Amino acid sequence: MTSARVWLLDVDRDPDAGGPTAPEVGDEHERARAAAFADATDARRYLAAHRALRLLVSSCTGRDAASLVFDREPCRGCGGRHGRPVLRTADDLHVSLSRSGRWAAVALRTGAAVGVDVERARPAGALEHLRPDVSPEDVDVDVLRAWVRKEALLKSTGEGLTTAMSTIRLSRRPDGTRTDGRRGTVHDLESVADVVLAVAGDGLSRPVFTDASPDVLSVRP
Repeated sequence: MTSARVWLLDVDRDPDAGGPTAPEVGDEHERARAAAFADATDARRYLAAHRALRLLVSSCTGRDAASLVFDREPCRGCGGRHGRPVLRTADDLHVSLSRSGRWAAVALRTGAAVGVDVERARPAGALEHLRPDVSPEDVDVDVLRAWVRKEALLKSTGEGLTTAMSTIRLSRRPDGTRTDGRRGTVHDLESVADVVLAVAGDGLSRPVFTDASPDVLSVRP
């Protein structure tokens, strides 16, 4: 499958609407991670995002959300099991999840890895001090936009932030996508919400995008 499906979710909506609650479908790893948050809002948003991921996978596969088992890839930096989630199934369905404040993005793709990143928008120039670490090669690109593109790409390969973004050079193709020529293709996705969003993967064609809507967490894509 060359394409992917991507959803943007408002995790501050009623967590009990449209199906089982996060604790009912979450696993021990997710509950332990949530308990480690110092801020209760962050913990609730973390669980809500993972609940949405499970409900979307359930909707696409027909599997019960609470029965889904996710492994975590080992971190390439420290070896800890907190890398990207991997669905333990024979369906060859690849998933990616990103959170920023009240927003979460989920990407699903069959047959090949996918990476998604979402960040709340900032005023122009607000992150300019990070440019040397993010995108020293292109002063015309907003730093946040460069960050989101590169993080989506690194999530798709499993490298995550163990690879310095400053070492990645993205070039623009005639169709508007970006690539570093080796890792894959990056698509910008435009949303009605105040976020910056990108999805990436090897050979990835234009994703099917479902923007934030009242029924997203009920999983009626």
